[in-house]
Amino acid sequence: MRRVVATAALGCAALFLAGGCGPQEAAPRGGGGDWPAGQSQTRGASAGSSQRLRQAEFLNRVRRSDPQYQTIQKAILNENNELGLILSRNVELDSIPRLMQALLTQMAQEFPGQDLTVIAYAPTQPPRRIGTGHLDARTRAMTFTPQTQ
Repeated sequence: MRRVVATAALGCAALFLAGGCGPQEAAPRGGGGDWPAGQSQTRGASAGSSQRLRQAEFLNRVRRSDPQYQTIQKAILNENNELGLILSRNVELDSIPRLMQALLTQMAQEFPGQDLTVIAYAPTQPPRRIGTGHLDARTRAMTFTPQTQ
């Protein structure tokens, strides 16, 4: 049973990685002011709106990667690109670092040059922090810190 649950968690990450990389996932962008991927935009409000659009598209890909909520019950991305995940009760603790690594890898492609954080929560009331994954943009080092109780 434990292997099946770990496989489900990794399967979700694999679906996310495979589904989120191709051009078919790009949402149509309106207005003529959008910048091609990989280029920076430095105009005040336009830069913020472009960032929010990219965040929304990324968050939607995360949510679509697990439509049956087998791994991720809820996903939230704040303005600092910190991804919060409330995980299903079925997810084994041993599989969480790999899931976070997969998500951080995808986030780094979407938000290059930024320090990134993924925080995993247990599906309790209120949600209890399980652990934190972090990517240092300068060194490209990924770390996972389990929450101590």
